[in-house]
This record gives sequence, C-alpha cells and structure tokens, in this order.
Amino acid sequence: MITRLTAPLVCLAFSLTGCAFQETLKSGTKNPCASLKNMVADYPTGFASYRKGGSDFSAVTIYRAKEELIRGHCEVWAWGNADSAYVCTVGAPDPEVAVTRYNQAVEQVASCLGPTWVSSEVARERDGEAAGVATRFRSQDAKTPVVSVHNVEDRWRRSVYLYIGSPARAL
Repeated sequence: MITRLTAPLVCLAFSLTGCAFQETLKSGTKNPCASLKNMVADYPTGFASYRKGGSDFSAVTIYRAKEELIRGHCEVWAWGNADSAYVCTVGAPDPEVAVTRYNQAVEQVASCLGPTWVSSEVARERDGEAAGVATRFRSQDAKTPVVSVHNVEDRWRRSVYLYIGSPARAL
C-alpha cells in the first residue's frame, strides 16, 4: 500500500493565520469552505473537476489536485472500481503540533459543513495497536461522501489529513 494515504489534513487550509508552526502552510483556494462543499458535491463524478496529471500504480491512479485546500499537499486517488477520494496530507514535527492542527481542522470542517452533518470521533488502529484518532463527518444524504480528519500516529512520525470519499476507505 502507498504510504501517503496513511499520512493526509486541514487546520491549515482553513485557518492559516494564527498557526505559529515550523512549517508555513497555505491554502490553494481563496474560499476553503466553498471549495470543500464543491468537492463534496463533485464526489459522484470521482472528483473529475479536481484532477490533473495522474500517475498509475497497480491498484490506484493518483492525480495532482487542480484545487488544493492545502497548497502542495492534496491529491485525488482513483481506484479501478470507480471509487475515488480527495486527500490532503500534512506532516507534523511533534505530537503537540499534530494535536493542535487536528483540533483546529475538526473545528473548521464542522463549521464549513454546518449543523446537518453529524460528527463522531473514532480511534485509529494499525496491526492491533493504537494509531491515532479520526473525526468523521456524515451527512443525512446517503449519496454524500464521508469527510474525515485524521491525526495519525506512527512510530517515527505524525501526520494530519483530510479525506473526502467512501466511508469504506475512511480509516
């Protein structure tokens, strides 16, 4: 499996000012909330409006994103079964930065999606061991993708990512 999927986020796409972290991240869009909503709406097309220049792998094609919630950190993943996901990944230099970015991202995504979306926090697990936490946002409309923010812990690094796509691939 390609490791970038186990690594994607958002605090920075939505709340770039006030983040005094080692890495300055910038949104690739003027209105991240509108972009997020438009990406959710484009899910049935496999994010066709957001794809450019893809690389083929055995089970997935990874496209650069035409519009990035976090400039330089977003891709569209397309599997052979007509399933796609929009993913943004950002590393964190330490656990404190990862938690801060994750919490800010969750707040911003909730604010952008609005009260009709229900969120739930779930523990991430890899090979039977704790691997962080994720907050999933679901709409009452069954045709709408899941939007989730992940704080991924691994032995050597931390990352936060934003995922828009099928609930089956959300963790």
